[in-house]
Amino acid sequence: MASGLIADWALWGKVPRTTRGYEVLAAHPSDRSGEFNDAIQHWTPGTPSAGDRLPWITIGCAPQGAGTGTVGVFLLDESADFDISNRVIHRISHFAVPYPQVRDAGVGWCALARATSTAAEGLSTRTGPVELAYGEEDLLVDDIAANITTSVSATTRWLAAAAAYLLDGPVAVTGNSGSGPFGVLRMLDTVAALLPFGVRSTLSAATSISPGAQVPMRLFWGDPLDTPGVTSLPLSGELPDLGGLSRQARTYHDLLLENWTEHGGEAVVRHLADVGEPLDIADERTPEYALEVLTELNPALAAAQEISEGRPVTRERMRHVLLNSPQISTGPLTVLMGQVLADPNPDLEAVAPHLAEKVVSQAFRDQLRRDLLDGQAQAALASFENMRAARTAAGLGLDPLDEILAGVIDESLAVCRPGEPDPVTEWLLPGVAPFAEGTMELTQSMLRQRPGLASRLVRALYDQPEPGPLVRSWLQWLCGEPDPRRSVEIAGSAELPLLYSMLSTGIGLAGASRKWDAGQPGAPALLLEGAVVCGHGNDVLQHPGFLDTLVGTLRPGAAGPDGTDPGELLARVLARRPDGLRPEAAALWDVLCALKGLPPSGFTTVIATPPGTSGPETRVATYASALKAVLEAKLLRRYAADIARNLLAGVLAVDPDTGQGPGPAGRTLTLHILDWSDSYAQPVLDSVHALAAETPHWDETDKDAEWLDQIALRLPPLGTVLVLREVLRLAQQATDTAEDCDALAARAGAARRAGADSDQLCAALMFWAVRGEGRIGERTLAVFDAYQKDQKRFIGAGRAAEERAELENAIARVPSEHPLLTYYCDHATRLLTRQDSEAVDEIRKLEDRRSLLKGEMERLRRLKASGHTRT
Repeated sequence: MASGLIADWALWGKVPRTTRGYEVLAAHPSDRSGEFNDAIQHWTPGTPSAGDRLPWITIGCAPQGAGTGTVGVFLLDESADFDISNRVIHRISHFAVPYPQVRDAGVGWCALARATSTAAEGLSTRTGPVELAYGEEDLLVDDIAANITTSVSATTRWLAAAAAYLLDGPVAVTGNSGSGPFGVLRMLDTVAALLPFGVRSTLSAATSISPGAQVPMRLFWGDPLDTPGVTSLPLSGELPDLGGLSRQARTYHDLLLENWTEHGGEAVVRHLADVGEPLDIADERTPEYALEVLTELNPALAAAQEISEGRPVTRERMRHVLLNSPQISTGPLTVLMGQVLADPNPDLEAVAPHLAEKVVSQAFRDQLRRDLLDGQAQAALASFENMRAARTAAGLGLDPLDEILAGVIDESLAVCRPGEPDPVTEWLLPGVAPFAEGTMELTQSMLRQRPGLASRLVRALYDQPEPGPLVRSWLQWLCGEPDPRRSVEIAGSAELPLLYSMLSTGIGLAGASRKWDAGQPGAPALLLEGAVVCGHGNDVLQHPGFLDTLVGTLRPGAAGPDGTDPGELLARVLARRPDGLRPEAAALWDVLCALKGLPPSGFTTVIATPPGTSGPETRVATYASALKAVLEAKLLRRYAADIARNLLAGVLAVDPDTGQGPGPAGRTLTLHILDWSDSYAQPVLDSVHALAAETPHWDETDKDAEWLDQIALRLPPLGTVLVLREVLRLAQQATDTAEDCDALAARAGAARRAGADSDQLCAALMFWAVRGEGRIGERTLAVFDAYQKDQKRFIGAGRAAEERAELENAIARVPSEHPLLTYYCDHATRLLTRQDSEAVDEIRKLEDRRSLLKGEMERLRRLKASGHTRT
């Protein structure tokens, strides 16, 4: 037993058998008798009736000294004495304990009442202050333990409602008080215990009141008889209606129960009991402070409740809560995560410590997936990298992020249709820093096991600046060992271990097994793509047998692991610019381009390479030598002519904007090919013919003309083309004058007699006819008329008319979207219509004259006949 509470006291009552009224009979200190008398009269709960269980216990507070508050205990009990009217004298034993002592002792009203009840027995003979003894078992939390359940019960809900209403104003508890005064006081003590302990410095209570009495107590047991401002709460029956609570009181009620659920009743009560700073229960700021006290018990729970109620929670507070609350239950964490992740710029550093929690990981995963599937790749990238950085900075592992990413990959693959890009491997991962070995193992396993998924990631990296080191770092994480014979198997991505070996050791295909691409027809094309992008294209293209392997994948029916046509895959690879290829490798690259009908980008790259140890002529010669060797090899021998033709079509192409033709390199390569054998004569002739005869926009130079003449000497059929080229030149220069039209027609006639056909002539003449605005049909008719007139001099009128008809038929063979035929026919029709009208007018005039002549002749016949009659 400790002796920590020292109380002043007063005994109030009547002197027996006298007419004197109620007064202080004894007190310590005696000079406070008047003060005690006022306090007793203020807190008197009324007069007990016969049969009421006594004592009535009242708790009332009053200032003491320099504003120091006291907790006053008033025990109203009957005595054995009677007044002069023979009425029982009731006495009130009053004890005043400084609030700081009560706070430091941690005792509640029940403990105080028990101690004062014992001290009251000898109060009339006492001098000096009273020592109120208490023990460990009298501490508030232990004293009310019977009313505090671990989980939320019906009693808990009633107590929470009573405490919340007590924040708003006076509360009267009604019901059966059969448990006696101390049982009633324990229930009231329990209600007060659900508020911060500091309210006991001003909170008043009473275990009973006289019927109809107007009492000043804040909390009391008894019927208030509809006293305004007092909330009546029955202790039995249904739970109190919460509709009358103010917003703050309702929030306090809800948060109290949430904390009870989260931490258990004892923890909540102990937390509140530790907050002993004096509080004025009547102060309008007290509810807000009480909320703050509960918030300190579980800041996350409080913030979640405020968010759920639609009240704003600052970003700074949210950050503080998340960073300083290592354990947050699922409910509050769900609300907090929804708030944080809804921010356009979420504070992921605050989220990172909780990422292992299921609700957090799911929320982050859902957000990441939504961003990716909605095309918000940059937002997803920023979220992922920020979360990764936050976990790393906090010294936390990446396992939760690994599970999230693997889940997003799985979900995105499930919703993406075949042929659509995978948002994780093709949008997200290429933008993040490569993972270190031994991390993100779940994601790594998924990329290894899903056919072609790892290849998607690596291919997406090719579009990054300086892709070589980046690809190597990602492959180090994916493959493990740089030796392709020892690295792990990556489904549908057989090229990746080889590419990693090439980037790490330079071994590449030299260390590959013979059947490295077994079952994966697209793997050689993918290896070529990676090698070219990362600067190792020469090693792959010139490796013995690689070209044969690659061409072999183009056989009909071959398909990659994800259904990709290897031919389409190779065409996509060849669409890249093959920078860094040596001439020998560039020739092999262009063979592949020719097989796929693509321009020879290898040759273009070779001639554009800045001069080094060899000049352009040397590079072209080396290129031509390598090209000849591969075309004469067994694999491609039967396709050699077609490959040469397709390759030359690209080499000899003319820029439609500038008119620039093949240039020195293209001319030189053409002569090299022509020198190989007679089997290449026709491809050369076809290609040069197309250049000279079908590209009127070619800005031919003197060097071009010399080259054409040089080829024409070796390929006589080209002579016709050269004559046609003269027609084209004149067509480019000729004006709309009749003289130029006749000259152009004469040149076309000469080309016709030299062997040019009607379609070739038509192409040249059309170039002249369609230039400029308007008059297309007029120019076409004029040149056709002139052409027929010129040819008539050499082959006669009949044959000349036939050749004109052939030119008209050639116009008809021009694609329908070209308007030349329409313009020609419309213009010629208009001319013939006008001539027809003129002929009709002439015929009419002749008929009129003929009619006059016939009339005159008829008149003369009649005249003649009349003369014979007279004779």
